[in-house]
Amino acid sequence: MVYKIETIPRQKLDEIYEKSIEEYIDFFQFNWKYNRPKIFLIPDRKTMDLFAGHKTESWVVGWARKGNVYLLDDQNYEKESNHKYSDEEYFALAKHELAHCFSDVVSNSSGKPVWLLEGISIFLSGQYKVKPKPKVFTAFIDFFENGGSEVYKESGFAVMFLVEKYGKEKLISLLKGTKEIKTKEDFAKLFKSIYEFELSYENFEII
Repeated sequence: MVYKIETIPRQKLDEIYEKSIEEYIDFFQFNWKYNRPKIFLIPDRKTMDLFAGHKTESWVVGWARKGNVYLLDDQNYEKESNHKYSDEEYFALAKHELAHCFSDVVSNSSGKPVWLLEGISIFLSGQYKVKPKPKVFTAFIDFFENGGSEVYKESGFAVMFLVEKYGKEKLISLLKGTKEIKTKEDFAKLFKSIYEFELSYENFEII
């Protein structure tokens, strides 16, 4: 269900919501029956900062937290951010944040590695389709605990490689395993135990 802060429903976004939930139940292989995520539409940057608890960058237009999604209202999308508005971009944003809600359940909100969590959301939402395809991978592995705008450039393509070459089951096993990892080195060992090759840029291919 989609709400403005004043709890006014938005029909089109509701349709995207329902379709996304069905897709993610199938992909993540569990049925989220009760207390499903809600989407809240935030009217302006000032209110976003209040909800975030800090000053947000102009590129930040949404996030998922504790099973719910918070998005900058589409009506103020261009005014209150550095993004150009389109229905396609906005609905992909909603799908991106909903994917985070599912990833958080599977990973027990491990929060890391950031590249894996963001990559899954970029891949499942289809946002990678409008991003420039990198010629080679050079940076995504560095985004373990810290994020930033740069993490979005490669991570979706890295996850696409893992899913299309090795299947979603291994990816989900990797995501589940992040419940137990604490360091970058722990994750590298987990990755190798599942994929049977080292977590290194040269072992990832651009598809």
